[in-house]
Amino acid sequence: MNTTIDDSSMLSLEGFVVSPEATHPLFLLTLAVYLVIFIGNVTVFSVIVFQKNLHEPMYLMICNMSVCDLIGSTAVMPRLMADFLTEVRYISYAACVVQAFCVHVYGSAAQLILTVMAYDRYIAICDPLRYNSIMTTSTLVKLCSLAWGGTLVLIIILFVLTLRLPRCRSRIVHAYCNNSSLFLLSCADTTVNNIYGLFITFFLIGLSFLVIVWTYSKILITCLYKRQSSSKSKAIHTCATHLTVYSIFELSSLFIIIVQRFQNVNPTAKKMFGVLVTTLPPCVNPIIYGIHTKKIQSIVLKCFKNTILPNQ
Repeated sequence: MNTTIDDSSMLSLEGFVVSPEATHPLFLLTLAVYLVIFIGNVTVFSVIVFQKNLHEPMYLMICNMSVCDLIGSTAVMPRLMADFLTEVRYISYAACVVQAFCVHVYGSAAQLILTVMAYDRYIAICDPLRYNSIMTTSTLVKLCSLAWGGTLVLIIILFVLTLRLPRCRSRIVHAYCNNSSLFLLSCADTTVNNIYGLFITFFLIGLSFLVIVWTYSKILITCLYKRQSSSKSKAIHTCATHLTVYSIFELSSLFIIIVQRFQNVNPTAKKMFGVLVTTLPPCVNPIIYGIHTKKIQSIVLKCFKNTILPNQ
């Protein structure tokens, strides 16, 4: 007979099964990756916030993306580091819900922010003379509020559906908590949860993909008709940065979705791919922005030189 676990009970987290010899190297590797993510995104965020000449729609959206990356990585990485140093892993139900909520907010918000960024690039390249009148501060606030607000509405509904379920299990078979691992703790019917979860996934992926295809088709046509090679080169450069970030996020997300559907995939491999989506995009995004965005690159290099060589 199944017994429902009290809401205040602890959950056991399976995590990664590693040998004692590998725990400290894995801890140090995870710490190094998290430091790269944290320092990179905080640097990009700080540069954009404190440099008034970067208070433009494109850079402020990059700033939003950095916040999003920090939410996703911070929800998973510190806990993962701690788990490598312990053999028996427990997490409270409340902490598990918070972690899962942050992970899903990260994934959904990233999709919508990248979609808004595509629209911004479309206006900047296809209608440059009206860009400042269209992408006003008010419009930017509305678009960013729509991205974050839409994310919160979708994810709150997702978790309301999950938290209503009675629980009869206490083991999370994953490296970290997410919505599916939470509703799998229940012995009740989870059909509604599965359907709504798939709806959110395909809605966000489909919406971002359609917007990307439409905007970049228009951008491509505009670039083909541009006579000035410098304008064409600048348009291609800015679009390449956005497309690179979008492609990395989408491919890692889709790969994880596909891998999770195959039962014969090694469980450890599944967990590794699950961690990948919260580490790879947040790790490479600041590097891509730093390399491809000349204004951010020049300011970071200038600050670095002033710090290392203050008298020169």
